[in-house]
Amino acid sequence: TLHRKTAVSFRDTSLLQVFQFAITTLKNIKESGMQAVAGTVEGQEHRICNFALSLATSCLSFDFIGTNPEESAEDVGTVQVPSSWRSIVQDPATMQLFLTFYAETEPPRSNQALECLVQLSSVRRSLFSSEKERTAFLEALMKGIHDILISQKGLAHVNNYHQFCRLLGRLKACYQLSELVKTKGFSEFLELARDFTIKSLQNWQYSMNSIHYLLALWGRLVAALPYLRAETQAQIQARMLKQCVMTVVDNYIKTMLSSVEVVRNSDGAIEDPLDDEGSLREQMDRLPVIARLQYETVAQFLISCFEEQLNYYEQGLQVPPSPPVEHQLAIIEGKMTWLTYMVAAVVGSQSPSDPRRSKNELLWDGRLSTCVYKLVQIIDFRLGQTNGMGKCDEKLEVAILFYFKAFKKVYMVDSVGGSLGMVPGGSPAHPLLSLALQYASVKTSESKENG
Repeated sequence: TLHRKTAVSFRDTSLLQVFQFAITTLKNIKESGMQAVAGTVEGQEHRICNFALSLATSCLSFDFIGTNPEESAEDVGTVQVPSSWRSIVQDPATMQLFLTFYAETEPPRSNQALECLVQLSSVRRSLFSSEKERTAFLEALMKGIHDILISQKGLAHVNNYHQFCRLLGRLKACYQLSELVKTKGFSEFLELARDFTIKSLQNWQYSMNSIHYLLALWGRLVAALPYLRAETQAQIQARMLKQCVMTVVDNYIKTMLSSVEVVRNSDGAIEDPLDDEGSLREQMDRLPVIARLQYETVAQFLISCFEEQLNYYEQGLQVPPSPPVEHQLAIIEGKMTWLTYMVAAVVGSQSPSDPRRSKNELLWDGRLSTCVYKLVQIIDFRLGQTNGMGKCDEKLEVAILFYFKAFKKVYMVDSVGGSLGMVPGGSPAHPLLSLALQYASVKTSESKENG
């Protein structure tokens, strides 16, 4: 409590002055080429610039209302700057200042400037004195993003790229789709963002920790589609958005599957994305929203990929063991690991009592689930034929458990009497569901015993 009182006092009496000092220093650096900063010598200008940008970032990242549950969290949603900050935040020169420093400097200064823009883009809606001021602010932000997407300036640097992905991810979190579609050049922005996302997926080795921000952008845009007005121009942009999203989903699935072979052939030189649990979880949280936009198309594609790998897997298990065969089986298992995670994410994304789920969606959930159950049967058959020696990759087993957990959450809810095995509506579950739970329970116990 004492710490919070001190923080609030600092916010009210000093923080704005500190931020203004940082902005003034940056303006002096920009306008006077360091000549206005007394006592500097050659080489110090970069340090002063670094300090000023770091100070501005810290001010904008301050926990203004004491609700940040975790200081290490990157994205806390809306930035609750006080009303006394209104004039400096909604001044177009403030945003342009950070855009200029991004364009004209190198890391770490450029990525600190982007981080300031990430925070500025997230300021609370009620801070602006009018809708006109907020619209002007959004137009300036969209123009800055548009210019970066066109020029690709600085995006070859990993830190710049990461912060720019964060900026894109924040965009829809703070502005309604109906506001975004009214901005100048929104259709071109969609195309540029689509191309940027595809390029990022193709270079996944360098962008794996940032991809989920891009998936979040498309997911938030898709989630807002039902609330878009039925105006002609808005509906044209809605159709374009759907096309962009389908292209992104298609490329995401293909890229993740092709990454397996790249990782395996690198002999440990390239980190396996499946080993990064945090990034994998973020991606699986974002994927269902965009995958269910045109669920039948995406489900058909996932099923065709899954069945193809299952056929290859069965054929590979019939071939006498050898290093090349084992290598190929490992690649197939890696691809099925990704597919199992994706199926689990899509199937488990719905609420058991969601009345909006159609029979067609349930049908595709079932067809996707069939692929996982076929995989489980093949794995069990392999174990039986090899007396327990022919085990699949542990990552694949973890993915299967992830699927069972997702399936149980949606299709095996607790009944009134407290027993499992009833689907929504009270009808008895298929026997396969009980087998699935038993399998999950056994595998979980084995995993715990093996550490």
